[in-house]
Amino acid sequence: MARIRMLGPIEELQPVLGRVQDIGLVHLVEPSEGESLKRLDLTAEQDRHIRSVRKVAEDVHAAIALLGEMPTRHARTTEDLTLARAALIAGRSRRDLEALDQRRQELEEERALILKFRPFFSTFRKISESGLALEGIRVFYLVLREGGEQELRRIRVALRETLGDGFELLSQPSESGEAAMLLAVPKASGAKAEQLLSEAGVQALSLPDQFGDDSVGTTVQRMQTRLAELPGDLAELDNERTRIASERGRDLARIRAYVEDHLATVEAMEKAAVTPRAFVLEGWIPSAARADLERKLSKSFGDTVEVEAISSEEWSGETAPVVLKNPRLFQPFEAITKMMPLPKYGTVDPTPFVGVFFPMFFGITLGDIGYGAVLGAISLILRLRSQPYTKLRSISEIGLACALFTMIFGFLYGELFGDLGHRVGLHPIIFNREEAFFPFLGLAVALGVVHIVLGLFIGAVKMFRQDKRHAVGRGMAGVMVILIVFALLAAFGMLPERFFTPLVITTLVALPILVVGEGILAPVELVSTLGNVLSYARIMAVGTASVMMAVVANRMTGAFGGVVVGVICALLFHLVNFVLGVFSPTIHMLRLHYVEFFGKFFSPGGAQYQPFRHWSPRENNAVEERSA
Repeated sequence: MARIRMLGPIEELQPVLGRVQDIGLVHLVEPSEGESLKRLDLTAEQDRHIRSVRKVAEDVHAAIALLGEMPTRHARTTEDLTLARAALIAGRSRRDLEALDQRRQELEEERALILKFRPFFSTFRKISESGLALEGIRVFYLVLREGGEQELRRIRVALRETLGDGFELLSQPSESGEAAMLLAVPKASGAKAEQLLSEAGVQALSLPDQFGDDSVGTTVQRMQTRLAELPGDLAELDNERTRIASERGRDLARIRAYVEDHLATVEAMEKAAVTPRAFVLEGWIPSAARADLERKLSKSFGDTVEVEAISSEEWSGETAPVVLKNPRLFQPFEAITKMMPLPKYGTVDPTPFVGVFFPMFFGITLGDIGYGAVLGAISLILRLRSQPYTKLRSISEIGLACALFTMIFGFLYGELFGDLGHRVGLHPIIFNREEAFFPFLGLAVALGVVHIVLGLFIGAVKMFRQDKRHAVGRGMAGVMVILIVFALLAAFGMLPERFFTPLVITTLVALPILVVGEGILAPVELVSTLGNVLSYARIMAVGTASVMMAVVANRMTGAFGGVVVGVICALLFHLVNFVLGVFSPTIHMLRLHYVEFFGKFFSPGGAQYQPFRHWSPRENNAVEERSA
């Protein structure tokens, strides 16, 4: 990154900002204020314009939120769009969509209320068929919780004691298990019945206003008719919403881009410093793009605008913004790196290492052709259904890489849904995980040694420019880990015994160099590093648990009386094992990277590179994902 300063006449500030926004490469920052520089003060007219733009932005965002999915591209540019027209379209769209949303909410509430009364319909019919005259009668609609037979008897007794025979109580069970009850009493006894129900804690429902004055038979008929009409009314609302999306969707997308660009320009102007006659803009730009910026500004403004580089001494205390730039193969794994704070500018981006080790460790752990194929199919479906440059797309591509390594190591283990692979002719090429616990543990620890030592060497290289002594100490820590591992191998007979003494002597000679480089606590940190290596044993533990659960699932087929029942149980157990086999390795592999590996070289604290550019849905999605 290069820190630059742009200077020019104050009357050219807005045109220059517009051109810089077109170029889309400069990450603007506030310049250092001097005696002659001050912040730009907006005029009253500019302030009113900004308030108008923000009102349009509020309307268009509300309309788009109500509209849902929007076209990602608009047919025309925003050059022919005026603020007045944008305000008209955005405001009208917001009002229309809010009215539709309010109407939908009312219809949904009406349907929910009618559905509450549906259990009463059969009770209404009983009353109609009984010939009971309801003139001068007050009706209560009650809901009795499930298992409330005793409470129902108590209510009947209380009503009989209070009202004698002057009531009618009918009940009907509902689909939810509750009982719908209808209580009819003379209007003169209504207050007593209401008080009795209140004391009993029985829930009473009120008829919707449009049905309150109807007879029982008419109420049932109208409710049933209305319930049948509601889906059509809701469909009409959906059709109207679709029409608005078709007619105004592209305009709303254009307006969103228009107001976002305006608001971005306002934020950029707030970062400008001015004198009575000139402006100053400062920012960051990729070093390779600086010449292109100078050429384009010179072509547009000639010699009136000057671009100059700011020496590193002037910004040495500041943090340069960071942009992760990786080959296409590793770009999906930036989603894993970005779960941590960005690395500081000038330090190491761990994404390529994550791209190599994460799917490999995952595959070694799960290691099953069948599970890998299922994971690959799910990941492929997610990829086909996801949009480019979204987090879901990155996750799907990481899943495909993990699935590939899972199938590769499944072939090496000879596993297809556990030991089913052995039964159909697959044979282990490296070892059988059902039996070879110690070889599997040795593989896991060996991977830990490689991963940890690589992290130490990366840290040493990163430190070399700033602090050569600590860089030598960090590198020596990596060398000592290797020496200790080889010494242990010699001690246990895995290497010729004659290597043991020279390795121990070399380790002791290296120890003072480590202490000089890393400090007096270096031996303690070395022991901690060896503990980090042992943490990779979780690869063996999780992998062995997965394969043993798959073996148990396969043996369920013959463990039950019927083959069908056994197969169903086995499939369910495989499903559970697959879910655990995906999530558990993911969590453990993330921990091995974030704690054990990153801890050896990773320097967090970088600021995200956010160039001043025209708004686009892709950039907006990227910003939202970084903020999430």
